[in-house]
Amino acid sequence: MAEYDEEAAGRAAMWTYIWVMVGFKVVTGIFLLWYTRTFYTWAVLIALHIPWVVGILVFGLLPGAMYWRMVRVRARRAELLRQEFHVEEPPHQELGEPIAV
Repeated sequence: MAEYDEEAAGRAAMWTYIWVMVGFKVVTGIFLLWYTRTFYTWAVLIALHIPWVVGILVFGLLPGAMYWRMVRVRARRAELLRQEFHVEEPPHQELGEPIAV
């Protein structure tokens, strides 16, 4: 019998709740704009959705920026390690005639 993973169940419940809220807001906004085509409705909807847009930007772009920085830092670290431990011999140079002083 499979074990019950309480953490996974909690995560699934959280995402279900979030998507239900987002879906409800989108459907309600579409219905409002469809049935009431006034400037006031647009203004109120934009004002009510500004915190949502800011929240999506903060909670979406900041972790994305940190992840992108981590990828760049790891790539740089890998390049530095490759340069340090994969040393190639410099090309062989022939010595020319000595310069007379």
